[in-house]
Amino acid sequence: MNNQIEKQIKDIYSVVFKKVYSKARVNKLSQGDYLDIVEAVTILESSDDYNKFATKFAKELAKKGINNKRGLWRKYYQAAKKLHYIALPKTYTEYEANVMSEAVKQNFTMIKTIPRELLKVLEHKYTSTLIEEVAKGKLNRGSFQRQLEKHGWTNAKLIARTETAKLQTVILQTRATELGSVAYVWRASNDRRTRPSHREMNDVVVFWRPPMEKPLRDNMRGNAGEFPNCRCSPQPILDVDNLTKSTYKVYDYNTDNIISMNKNTLIEHIKKGSL
Repeated sequence: MNNQIEKQIKDIYSVVFKKVYSKARVNKLSQGDYLDIVEAVTILESSDDYNKFATKFAKELAKKGINNKRGLWRKYYQAAKKLHYIALPKTYTEYEANVMSEAVKQNFTMIKTIPRELLKVLEHKYTSTLIEEVAKGKLNRGSFQRQLEKHGWTNAKLIARTETAKLQTVILQTRATELGSVAYVWRASNDRRTRPSHREMNDVVVFWRPPMEKPLRDNMRGNAGEFPNCRCSPQPILDVDNLTKSTYKVYDYNTDNIISMNKNTLIEHIKKGSL
């Protein structure tokens, strides 16, 4: 399922890239004229047609995303209902509708930011180097466009991987918090590709918090799976009875530090809903 979502995001990026970096605009860009690209982005991101485009694909991506492990979450919902969780949506349909709504919001925001992301291509040293090569006669305009598209495709792959993981985290967080979860355990891949700052977060209990109180890693904030190229994932805590260790590492969002906490104290905070 993730592969399908990632492919569709790459396709969306490619469509928008071609709209902005048309042949005529790229010809001007090869001469050092950036203005047409900037104007195209400004017009596109504020247009009604692009809003419709973003809405359509936001819904399509959300549908694919919530199909992942749907049966398992239905069981979790039924279990929460038996426990008479007060804030639980009255029906499973309402529960899934809430999840769908949050997923659509996440996707819409992502798609709306793609035109602005495309402007970053202009800021890359790679682009200015290509323009210099055209000016010196070392690169023709056709090759310039192909190289630019190749560079854009590299960006598309990074964005697709990152946004696919973000979507899955948003869906998981919504599903979990709707069932009363207030925290999760950060699970890192723990292989050679794992960043030291993310390896440090492995097995750390993190409370679901607003954007500015999410874990701070490498000068960026986010939950597990929300960082560029991040392969970590959040494991929601749905039942405190599953906490069996005597001591836990906990992310203190008040100080942005990892602290140690005994099980009973952690359970008290989870029941309270905050640190």
